[in-house]
Amino acid sequence: MMDLTFLIPTRIETEDRLRNIISSVSYLLRHIPAKVIVKEVSNHPTFKFRALPEIRKYVDVSNLTYLYEETLEPLFCKSKVLNDLLIASDTKVVANYDADCILPLESYHQAYAAIINDQVDVVYPYGCGIYQWRAEYNQNVYHQFVNQLDVSILDKQKTLSNSTIGWTQFVNRQKYVESFMMNENFISWGCEDDEFYYRMSVLGNRIGRIDNYVYHLEHSRTHNSWFSNPNFNNNYHLWNTIKTFDKERLVEYYRGQDYLKTRISQMK
Repeated sequence: MMDLTFLIPTRIETEDRLRNIISSVSYLLRHIPAKVIVKEVSNHPTFKFRALPEIRKYVDVSNLTYLYEETLEPLFCKSKVLNDLLIASDTKVVANYDADCILPLESYHQAYAAIINDQVDVVYPYGCGIYQWRAEYNQNVYHQFVNQLDVSILDKQKTLSNSTIGWTQFVNRQKYVESFMMNENFISWGCEDDEFYYRMSVLGNRIGRIDNYVYHLEHSRTHNSWFSNPNFNNNYHLWNTIKTFDKERLVEYYRGQDYLKTRISQMK
């Protein structure tokens, strides 16, 4: 699976967020023979000084690349960071990957194979409906998990919930770029995942799913991961506008985006 790169944008704002990224990155590096790129955009390189030393205790980090961008901007723009990571990648398949999600091992392999074998262009590696396990991830469960890196540890305290479009998506990199990357007009949290799914579908990309569950490592929420995001209403308005576009109008809209012109020049 070395033609796969996990793209992990992060800002570690709380202690449970720190536990989550240690856990998810360690799990990937232990079990999945793929590249992992973490980009942290923050006022302090917390991943470098607090997460990475812990990860090194459990796994080999030779497939891990760490990028850091210093900023005092209070809003974390996941879409922008994912585009940074996409440009930094060089594999046929990439996976947008939230730092608080874990999949059963077979789901990674099935999602990757579906794209490599040209069956689909995008894979959501979990079902649509009630396919999310919300794992209560306290300190005790955390210690058990990182020492064993076995997904069954998460079954001890979990609640079944709905799943639709978030967490992680495996994507053919070329199709990702041709479909205009992530929309950087979505600032901080809210609606960017909805818009991505809609756009990839309207543009004719083949979208598949894996009939399995996704584990979400529960965490506290700041304005960068909840409706308290001061830009949420703008995000919501943008999404409600874009979802009225047909394919022709969608292409016209994206070809006029200045951020996309900059991104294209960065890839040359």
